[in-house]
Amino acid sequence: MDVQRYISSGILESYVFGMLPEAEQGEVETAVSQYPDVKAAVDSLQHDKERFVQLYAIAPPNSIRERLMEIVHQENTQEGNDLLPDELRTPAPVSLNGKKKNRQQPQNGETPVRQLPVAKPSKDRIWKYLTAAIVVLLLGSIFMNFFFFRKSTDYKSRYQSLIATKEKLEADKAQQSLTRLKETPLAAEADPLSNPDFKWTKIPGGGKYAGNLVAVGWNEKTQAIYLQAQLMPLPPQGKQFQLWAIVNKKLVDAGVFLTGGEVSQQLQQMKAVAAVQGFAITLEMKGGSPEPSMDQVCMSAKLAK
Repeated sequence: MDVQRYISSGILESYVFGMLPEAEQGEVETAVSQYPDVKAAVDSLQHDKERFVQLYAIAPPNSIRERLMEIVHQENTQEGNDLLPDELRTPAPVSLNGKKKNRQQPQNGETPVRQLPVAKPSKDRIWKYLTAAIVVLLLGSIFMNFFFFRKSTDYKSRYQSLIATKEKLEADKAQQSLTRLKETPLAAEADPLSNPDFKWTKIPGGGKYAGNLVAVGWNEKTQAIYLQAQLMPLPPQGKQFQLWAIVNKKLVDAGVFLTGGEVSQQLQQMKAVAAVQGFAITLEMKGGSPEPSMDQVCMSAKLAK
C-alpha cells in the first residue's frame, strides 16, 4: 500500500467529516490500525476539525435563548403551551360531540362529561426542541469549518508541491554536476593518474563504513587535490560527504564530493590545500560545512610517503 498516496487522496478528510459509506469507513479504520502514518494523519485532521469548530463556532442569538427560557418557565401553563410549535403543543380537551369542551360548569342540567387527564407537556419534548435549535446552529458552524478546512488543505497541497519542485531542482543540479564531471577532460600534463607529482593515499572506512574506500591524490608542487570515491555509498537524503585535509593537526576544508556507482571511477577535483599531512572524510549537510562535525568522521588516513 502506498501510504503517502493514500493519505493525499482525500479519503481521510471525508472519513473525518463522516462523508464515507460504511464499507469505506471500515477500510479507513483498518488502514489506521495497520499504518502509524495513516493514524497520525487522521488524528491531525480531527484536531484541525476541532480547532476550526472552536474558532468559527457561532453563538446563538440572545433572542433564541430568551424565548426558550420563557417556554421552560411556562411549560405547565396555557401561555407556555401556546408558545410551542404546533407539533409540540398539548391538544385542548375534546367533548363527546367532537367540539372543544368549555371549561365552565355545564348548564340546563346537561350531564357533564368527565375529562380524561391530559398529560402535561414533557420536559423531554421541550429539551428536544432546544436541542434541535442548537443542532441547526452547529450544522451551520460545521459548514463554515469545512469551508475553511478545504482552504487549509489546498494550502498544504501547494506547500507539498513546492517541496517536490525544490527536491527535483536539487536532483537536476546533482545530475548536471555529474555530466560536467564526465565531459570535462583532464589536461594531459595535469592528469593525476599519470603524473608522478601526485601522491595517492588510500583512505579506508571504519565502523559502519568498514569496506568503503576513497583514494585521494595530492600534488605538493601545485597543491592540487583529486579524489576518486571508489567504494562509497550514496549519502542519506539532505547529506553529503566532505573531504578535509589535515594541516598542522587541524582539518581544512577540501570540498564536498559525489558518491555512488556512477562516479566510482571518476576523478573529482577538490580544493587546493598546501602542506597536507593527511585526509579525513565527514558526513555533513548537503553543500558542505565550514567546520567539520567531529562526531560524523567516517574515515581518515595519513598522507602516503
